[in-house]
Order: sequence, then C-alpha cells, then structure tokens
Amino acid sequence: KYGKFTVVDHSTYYKAREFYLRNPKIKVKLVFWRGRSPYTIKVFPGWIGMDTNEYNPVSYQIDAVLKHAELLGDIAEFKRDVEFKETFQKEGIAETFLKAKDMIDRAEAEGSLTATQILVARMRSIPDNAPEEELKKQDVLIAEFLRSQPPEYIGYLGERLKRQFHFRAARAFLKHYLVIQPENHSVRINLGYVNSQLGLWTEVETGADLLLTNLEEIDPDDVGIVYQQKALGALSRSEYDTSITFAAKALAHEGDAFEIGLLQIAAAFKGDVASLNEASKIFQHTFARDYDLMKLRTDSAEVLALSVRGQDELARAIIARWAQKDRVEGRLKNYWSLYPHGNKVVENWMRLSKN
Repeated sequence: KYGKFTVVDHSTYYKAREFYLRNPKIKVKLVFWRGRSPYTIKVFPGWIGMDTNEYNPVSYQIDAVLKHAELLGDIAEFKRDVEFKETFQKEGIAETFLKAKDMIDRAEAEGSLTATQILVARMRSIPDNAPEEELKKQDVLIAEFLRSQPPEYIGYLGERLKRQFHFRAARAFLKHYLVIQPENHSVRINLGYVNSQLGLWTEVETGADLLLTNLEEIDPDDVGIVYQQKALGALSRSEYDTSITFAAKALAHEGDAFEIGLLQIAAAFKGDVASLNEASKIFQHTFARDYDLMKLRTDSAEVLALSVRGQDELARAIIARWAQKDRVEGRLKNYWSLYPHGNKVVENWMRLSKN
C-alpha cells in the first residue's frame, strides 16, 4: 500500500505517488513485503529507490510470450531462414503475437489483469511493422493511455517500450513526457535513439540541436551520443562534411563501431577514399579481433566511394572478392539500414555485382 492506495500495478503506484507529491514534505505510510514478512514505514513521497514488479502469474505468462515475439523480431531477416530456421518454422513472429493476443483476451474475460495491464499488453502485442490497420488500433490504445495515466508512468513506460523494440509507442510516450519535463536530457537522448530506429532523421537532429545548446548540463557519458545523433541528421541531409565532423567527435567519446560506420558512409558518399581508408584503419585497430567479420561492411563503403569517383572497375574488383560469401545483400541491408541513405550502399553493390 502507498498511503490510502492499494498498489496492484504500475498504474496505481504512480497514481498514488502523484497524489502524495502534492505535499512533498509530509511523510506517507508505505506497506511492503520482503519474502513473507510485511513491513510498514513512513517515507517522503517520490522516488523510493527500489525496482517495481507487477506480481501476477498471468502477467508473467503473457510477458514471456511477448518477449519471445519481440526477440524474434529483433533477429536479422537474413538469419531467419538459416541460423534460426528451426525456430521460425516452429513458431513465427506473427503467430507468437497472435498467441499473446489470445492470452490477453482470456485474461480480460477472466479479470485476471487490471485494465491498465490489459492496455499495456495490447500495445505490446502490435509490432512496429504491423499492418496499417493494426497500427491504427495501437494509436487508439496509446491515446487512451496518455489520457488516463500520470506523467511519470508515461515516461517510465516509454523507456521500457524502447528496450522492448516498440519504438512507435515509445516515441509517443517520450515526446509526451518531454512536454512536462523539457529539461530531462536523458529522456531527450533516448527519444533521439527511438527516432533513429524509426528513420525520423529530422527529429533526431532537432533533438540533438537542443541538447547541444546545453552541452555542459549533459552527463559526460552521453555527450558522444548527442554528437552521433547530430551526425546522423547531417548525413540525412547529405551534408557529409558536417556529418564527418560530428561523427569524429562522437568517436572520440564513444569509440564504437557505429561511429566508425558513420565516418565511412559519409566519406563514401563524398567519394573521399582517403578519409574512408583512415576510418577503416581506425576500425581495424579498434576492433582487430572482429575485423574480418566486419570487413564486408568496410568494403561495401569503399565500393560506393569508388563508384562515386567513377571507378566502377576497381569497385567490381572488390566485389569479386566476396563472390563466395552467402547472403551478401541481406548482410549489407541489415547493417546499413541503421544509417540515413544506407540503402544506397546496398543498391550500389548489387548494381555493380550484376553488371
């Protein structure tokens, strides 16, 4: 219990907290359990430093099925008919989400979950790539949640849905939360990540520009992510020099393969082979153990750079080295889909490999 509220799910917890935060200097009675022992204490309302868990066997069962569907959806398409063929033959993504929907319907009929738990589960049962009719249903559910739930729960669920690969819904909740908490830089950074997963590059850059005006207030560990998001926005507008500048700043902070990929693709679109080779050297030095596994990505960027310079024959010579590699198109699509205009890297490779 939280004061006069009986806490049965996240919704009632956040509603109770919001109610008592009207008088933040007055302590409230909190009843909780550790194992089989009940405890009663008095605390000031607000964040109380513990994780929350909706204890409900039915909720656990539905969550397990939804997690399975979400993880299946995160497996690269080019792996689904090979490495994960047996898994997908047994039960595909759509079938798993349908199974979850049946379980949710049953829980609603039996009254074994709260109305808010049903609402959240229904949102999760619709993936981002669902048919338009299903996405419209999800939009109705999102609007209902925004109308009925306290801001802190909206922000919490936005973060959680981001981790569960439901970027459409996460975007709606994080945007709503930022209207109420515009100075929450961490949430804005996470919204930028969500927008990048949806390919909304203008929104990614708009958020990064806002963050860059308050860079001294941002956690130092997050500065590299802001530079990365700015680089992505510039790349989407074909401003390659700007993208390279911010990607280099991001790399100085993050030192990650993603930032090196940003440098490579921006240099490739410029036809700047020298800058591309420099980025590839950093790649090879930083990720020496995995370099051979990632060499296809580097070569595909070089092929694009050579093609931009009109050196198609040199580009074809690189492509020829990968003639025996299986599922090249699928591998390249999976990697370059993370970047603005990444499809052009793949299209260029396939064009030259056929001519």
